[in-house]
Amino acid sequence: MDISKKLLIVIFSMFALFTALLIVASHTILLASFSDLETQDTLKNTEKIEQAIAWETMSIDRTARDWAFWDDTYEFVNTFNSKYIDSNLDGSTLYSLDLNVMLFVNKSGDIIYPMSVDLINETEVPVPAGILEGINSGILTAHNDTDYIHGVILLDEGPMLVVCRPILNGPDIGPYDGTLILGKYIDNSYISSLEERTKTSLDIRTLNEEMPSDFKEVFNKTASEEGSVVKILGAKRVAGYFALRDPTGKPVALMRADYPREIYAQGEKILYYIYFFLLFSGITIGTATRFSLDRLLVSRLIAIDNFLGKVKREKDTSKRLEIEGEDEIHRLSKSINEMLSSIRLAEQELKAKEYEKKFILDSLEEIVVLRSPDFNILWANKAALKNKDILMAEAKGLKSGNSQVEKGLLHKLKKPQDPIWTDQEFTSPEGKTWLIRSKPVYDETGNIIAVLETGVEITERKKYEIELFRAKQDAEIANHTKSEFLANMSHELRTPLNSIIGFSDLLSEKVYGEINTRQLKAVGNISTSGKHLLSLINEILDISKVEAGSFELHYSAFWLAEIFAEVRDMLFPFATSKGIKIELEIENSLPRICGDKERLTQVLSNLMTNAVKFSNENGCVRVKASQSNNFINITVSDEGIGIAAEDHDKLFKPFSQIDSSSSRKYQGTGLGLALVKEIVQLHGGTVWFESKVGKGSTFGFSIPLSGRNG
Repeated sequence: MDISKKLLIVIFSMFALFTALLIVASHTILLASFSDLETQDTLKNTEKIEQAIAWETMSIDRTARDWAFWDDTYEFVNTFNSKYIDSNLDGSTLYSLDLNVMLFVNKSGDIIYPMSVDLINETEVPVPAGILEGINSGILTAHNDTDYIHGVILLDEGPMLVVCRPILNGPDIGPYDGTLILGKYIDNSYISSLEERTKTSLDIRTLNEEMPSDFKEVFNKTASEEGSVVKILGAKRVAGYFALRDPTGKPVALMRADYPREIYAQGEKILYYIYFFLLFSGITIGTATRFSLDRLLVSRLIAIDNFLGKVKREKDTSKRLEIEGEDEIHRLSKSINEMLSSIRLAEQELKAKEYEKKFILDSLEEIVVLRSPDFNILWANKAALKNKDILMAEAKGLKSGNSQVEKGLLHKLKKPQDPIWTDQEFTSPEGKTWLIRSKPVYDETGNIIAVLETGVEITERKKYEIELFRAKQDAEIANHTKSEFLANMSHELRTPLNSIIGFSDLLSEKVYGEINTRQLKAVGNISTSGKHLLSLINEILDISKVEAGSFELHYSAFWLAEIFAEVRDMLFPFATSKGIKIELEIENSLPRICGDKERLTQVLSNLMTNAVKFSNENGCVRVKASQSNNFINITVSDEGIGIAAEDHDKLFKPFSQIDSSSSRKYQGTGLGLALVKEIVQLHGGTVWFESKVGKGSTFGFSIPLSGRNG
């Protein structure tokens, strides 16, 4: 399908969808609006009917007030004066008042004078039994001076609108002395007159008769709610309902007013016009858009497509595309022409680079071969062709299926994260050794498309590797011999040193007799120097044991506080001489640990000695110990000279000093921290430090509670 047909389908589909959305939206919104207008209009008209009944009630109430607040009526109820009857209650009274019932009831609830007529037939009728029941129950009788009773009561003859007023000796002059009851039937005659006045079709249904389904549904709503209810009766009728309530407020009848759905019908008619307009507009605009796009865009795109197809067939990048105009299509044609020029230039450069690459690869002494995925040779440089015996030996290995290339590369179908090189060594018949390196080449989808091989002669390198291996073995033997020598010499030196230290201490204690002050000082120097030398020999012996793999730990359970106190007491004279305070912060809840007590004392002593040694005078050395899970963490911090960042790598290395000036000022062999690291690691722990020049240093180590990691 060409682009013209696609555009036609897309345009008309878009306009069809847009038109459908507009139709749905307008249908939903407008019909909802017209439905709301219809409901509001129905409620308004229904409220007018309800208001007409209310005005009827008010009219009857005005009559009731005129008669009930008349002094003669008050006297008539008390005396039953016949003149009142002759003058006011003749046979035409109810007809002139347009009432069916007028009853005078005394304060005891007895009817003094009843009047009841049939207005249609103009005959006197008995007082309805329902009225009498209302009087006997007290519903229709006044109980105080301000009682106002009105509503619709259900009688066997039909619903009656009733108004009751207390009989008073003048307006608002009590006490009341009876009740005046006026009533009028809501019969067909009254309904007809109401229909004529409101121009509405009305229907009334009472609670004591069978109601149609729509009346039942609405009656259930009005039983608990005030106001009118609107209900759609069909496509052409809508009705408004309101309840008629008895004097107690309970609904006893339901009146319905029917109206034609003129507003809704008018809305539907308007919608049909809108639908027709939208469809006509959509078809017109879609057709015009299609022809405009076909002329301005599609035909020119087809011309570009035909031109590119011709260039592809003829493989002639010298052709140029000519499109008139100053729009994006014209700029696209210019870009295509520029792209063709770039392609032509790139082809020329590619040919030049291909020649250059071939020249360079042929100039190499190394073998360069490109193979297909099944290891057939696709291309080889001159060095590879000169050493065909190597290629033949490799091909033999590939065919046998034992090649590392076949095992390591051929089965990989997706490109790995990192390039994979597979190395193989081959020996030519002349005795030369070659290293062949193979690497898969992948396409953009991750599939192997070729295998690149490079080869270099490594005969001399192999000889050098053999010599280097032998030299390494000799060095290891020499290092082992050195370690044994140091260990033996340390043992040999310790024996005479112990004698020197022992006899010098005996002389200092004057076991062999009195000596003068100069002699005592000399003997003390001998003892001090001997002990210092013994400490150095012990460190050399320990580091020799570590290197020889014969360093052993002797485990026991002990409290850390014991070794802290021991080291602090040992360093107290040295620290006091520099005015340095030693502060210990040990958690009270630390449990006993299992380790080599003597070696851990040595670790703590080395760290605290260094801290005191490299601290400024009147400084402070802080030692902290805390527990973290199953490990004990110990840190030693000072406020001394610190260590430069470039010297951090020298720490923990045997016989290593930060600089010569420091080693002269702060004496030592450089073995202390190396032993610290080895002892902690043998316990299964780790060592760390933080330091800045002039900011002091913090050394710490962590060991497991059990003395061994895990």
